[in-house]
Amino acid sequence: MGLLFSNEIKKQLEVELGQATNNIHIVSAYCKKSAMQFIESCIVNPMQGKKLMVRFAYDDILKGASDLEVYDFCRNNGWQLYMRLDLHAKTYIFDKMRCIVGSANLTARGINIADNANYEIALLTSVSEEEMCRIENLFDGAVLVTNELYELMQQCLVSRGNQNTYNCENWSDDILNHFDPKIEVLFTYDFPNCNSLSYLKDDSLDFLGLSTGWTVLTVKKAFVKCNVYRWLKAVLEERPSNEIYYGELSALIHNTIINDPKPYRKEVKELQTNLLNWITELDIKEIGIDRPHHSQRIRLVSKEDAN
Repeated sequence: MGLLFSNEIKKQLEVELGQATNNIHIVSAYCKKSAMQFIESCIVNPMQGKKLMVRFAYDDILKGASDLEVYDFCRNNGWQLYMRLDLHAKTYIFDKMRCIVGSANLTARGINIADNANYEIALLTSVSEEEMCRIENLFDGAVLVTNELYELMQQCLVSRGNQNTYNCENWSDDILNHFDPKIEVLFTYDFPNCNSLSYLKDDSLDFLGLSTGWTVLTVKKAFVKCNVYRWLKAVLEERPSNEIYYGELSALIHNTIINDPKPYRKEVKELQTNLLNWITELDIKEIGIDRPHHSQRIRLVSKEDAN
């Protein structure tokens, strides 16, 4: 157990995959077919379950960061393939007991099977029962890629001529409509990393899947579909009063974030403040933020009141 550097990640993957006897879970934002072929070639024993989660964002496919044909490979080799459009994590879990977690995507350069490989760092560590439960929740909150969904994605790419234009920054609505699972876990990267659109950093819109050419309108449309906003809305909908106060929300966010190590409560409050500031700045009417007493209140606003 300990840190792995660059080619050591590949060597440890070979060891762990060769020793695994029951289950393999891989979570990687980017995924290339060549890397999946390497993973499969290292597996020695029959597996009860093999699960892969990728981001498969529209832009990832266009730019070649991920291969859509990974789905065919998974289907032909007994893997279940899942999608989360907000995914940034890179984790390889073996028999629900050990994992490699770090910066290495499941690509030829990421796991060091290419000549021009990236220099990555990862940690080999054990996985607790509670942590594995959270990983399973992560998969439960993702979308299982089916033949139907795969064909829709292929059709979307073909119909647009594989061009990424201002009007095509995301998958078509018939694909996005599949993505409304209940969100059980959050990562720190699900939150805005600055407290205002006026102070954007280079990566401030990554959690929305946006980069250049954005407008306030495109940011607003993407924001109301992002994980942390939908999670907050669901929290409010589940409460009889449809409201929550700042302190209680902070505790709830802290318990829902599954980063390892856990963020300090000070960082959680900063993330929460960023989130609430964006809701206010983007003028999102369905969530109201006020201060009726000493503590800030966050509440659902009825359509009548919003208008």
